[in-house]
Amino acid sequence: MKKKKTQSKMTVFGTAPVSSKGQIVIPAKLRKAQNIQAGDTLIFTGDPEAGHFHVLSANSFKGFTEDLNNLIFKGNKTLSGETKEDSKDSSKQKSKS
Repeated sequence: MKKKKTQSKMTVFGTAPVSSKGQIVIPAKLRKAQNIQAGDTLIFTGDPEAGHFHVLSANSFKGFTEDLNNLIFKGNKTLSGETKEDSKDSSKQKSKS
């Protein structure tokens, strides 16, 4: 029995011109669909040879890395080698500065 190929769902949310300063406006339809708020950080990745890129929300990426850490290290260490407690301590010190 042949396995049916699944196709990725591609949605076009709109277009945006690039300004002379390299700025773009994220289409409202995409902002609403992805819950992108003012002040959010976005991560741009891509394959220059293929001529395409992806945009990720830093918030969702953070959740992904936390899940990955939990899978790999069973919650004891982060990918950087810190324990979760070390990470919390350094966050507290940064916020006090």
